[in-house]
Amino acid sequence: MPERFEGRAKVKQLKEVPGWEDFQEESRHIKPTSYHFEVSKFSHKVYAQLDAFESGHRYIVWLDADIVFKDELKSSFLKNLVKGYMCAYLGRRECYSETGFIIFDTKHDDFEKFRQEYSDCYNKRYIYQFQCWIDCLAFDYSRKKLQCRNLTPEVHGMVSVFDKSPLKDICEHDKGALKYRREDAIQDTSAEKVQAAN
Repeated sequence: MPERFEGRAKVKQLKEVPGWEDFQEESRHIKPTSYHFEVSKFSHKVYAQLDAFESGHRYIVWLDADIVFKDELKSSFLKNLVKGYMCAYLGRRECYSETGFIIFDTKHDDFEKFRQEYSDCYNKRYIYQFQCWIDCLAFDYSRKKLQCRNLTPEVHGMVSVFDKSPLKDICEHDKGALKYRREDAIQDTSAEKVQAAN
């Protein structure tokens, strides 16, 4: 853990989270034909979130590990996003939500219903009833009819949403074409450094 986070962050193994090991054991025989069926892989973030819900903190923020920051993400900004709602998320019409960023208000009246539905998707194996076995569908199913704020209501289809959201000046999701462009840029910079050293 980076020194600046010592005393401020807690590292926990997923095997310590109730239900995670059983789910992994039961799903390890599955040979996915596409990422839409990598149920074990996409269950990790759900179990991590379920565990975070038990922390006692009012606001829980989920950020995928491949989020790249361009500016400071302030708590006042985050709280304003979810004010009056159970969660704030990045939705896409005619497609499942982008779950690389979500903020939850655990004190909202709808939260316990959401948590139970979300947990049941994995601990009761409802996930296998969905068209795809990914966390995005579990999230969308569990939030239905609850007070949630879609931060990208105009986005349509399977497209990047961070650059169309209130987060656009703060961070971006380093995946897909963006990921490969960034990797190429890093490699180019590394090659320039090697040439300079020679």
